[in-house]
Parts: sequence; C-alpha cells; structure tokens
Amino acid sequence: MANRFATFLLLFLVGTAAFAQSIPQQVIDKAATLIPNTLPDSVETTPVSGLYQVSFGMQVVYLFEDGKHLLSGDLINLEAGANLTEDARKSGRKSVIDSLDEQGMVIFTPSETQSTITVFTDTECGYCVRLHQELQQILDGGVRVRYLGYPRAGLGSESHKTLVSVWCAEDPQDAMNDAKSGQRIKPVVCETPIEQHMQAAEAVGVRGTPTIVLQDGKLIPGYVPAGELIPMANAAALN
Repeated sequence: MANRFATFLLLFLVGTAAFAQSIPQQVIDKAATLIPNTLPDSVETTPVSGLYQVSFGMQVVYLFEDGKHLLSGDLINLEAGANLTEDARKSGRKSVIDSLDEQGMVIFTPSETQSTITVFTDTECGYCVRLHQELQQILDGGVRVRYLGYPRAGLGSESHKTLVSVWCAEDPQDAMNDAKSGQRIKPVVCETPIEQHMQAAEAVGVRGTPTIVLQDGKLIPGYVPAGELIPMANAAALN
C-alpha cells in the first residue's frame, strides 16, 4: 500500500508532461524507491534515448528505461560543451536559495540592480573580508549583494556570536561593515535565521566561505575579484 501511495504521489509530481514524454512506468516506480521515504523532485527525459534524469535537490542520478540500471555521474553534451547534470544542480540550488526569506538577510543594494548574488559569509574569514572590501565596486557594477550567515566554527562559536550581533544590530549593514573591517561591534542577542542559513548551506554544498550563489543557481566556492564577479553575476541573471 505504501509503495502504491508513493508511486501515486510521484505520478502527481511528474505531472502530465511526463506522460506526454512517455516516461516508462518502471522508471517512475523505481525513482519512487531510490531513497527511502523521499520522493524525487523531478523525473525527466534526457537527450539520450532510454535515459531518464532523477533529481533529489542537488543529487542527480540517471535511470535506464528498464528501471533496473542506474548511472551516477555527470552527463555532458560534447557538441555544446554543456554539463547537463550541473544545470540540474543549479536548478536545485536556486530552489533552496529562493526559499529563504530576504527579511533575514543583510542586503546591500545598488542604485540600479542588474543582478543579485547570495553570499554565505563569516566575519572572521580573510577572503570574506577581501570580497567585502570590493563591495562598492560590485554595487557599482549593478550587482545586489545578499549576505547569509555561515560561522565556519559552528553554532555557539565566537564567530557565530559576532554574526548574531550583526544581524541583531539596529543597522545590520553598518554592523557588517564594522565587523568586516575588524572593528569590535556591540554584542547583541536576538532571534536570527543563521541556523536556517547553515541548513541551506549544507543543502547547496557549501564547504567554506565565502561561497557565492549566482542568480541562476551556479555556485562559486571562494573569493572572486569584483572585476570577474560582476560580468558573471550579470550574465547569470539573463539565464
């Protein structure tokens, strides 16, 4: 009964488009059982005949049409030079980031916005400080910067306490500027979404700071100079 219910839910998730694309029933059945108690976010056709993409957030695998064989790895379109699996991962990251409430972010907005980047940051990270030193250049390039808290030392650490004080300050933008310039900021305690930010970081695959997520879901693990970041960010907004 449970398996039939899971299959019914998966059929609902796949929707009528799946039937139009003739995804085999055995693929749908197998996709519903790949991860116990977890249904895939999507089951889709691929450019390869008889191969179907199954996505669980950023985790992407491929099922053959017999429903008996699974392929784990990146699917590359050699002619276009495109990583089709990474495109699917970007969609998953974008979904995670889009689910976060902007009211819980520290945001710096340019006079004219062309694109938005979301940055997992820590006030005690050298490359985070370096990126923030280029903030005005980034803003001048039309890029809106949204900061999420990611204390590398973990919850309850000194860096976490500093981030909480930034988020709880009367002016979080000024507090972020002060913290990134090495100034001691007034300790303040309040409810913050930083723990939720850390959960989102785990979901999208953050391993350190800064980690930048572009508007299309592309992940940049580490510092990128403003002169390179601006065109990347603005191009991602067009996708």
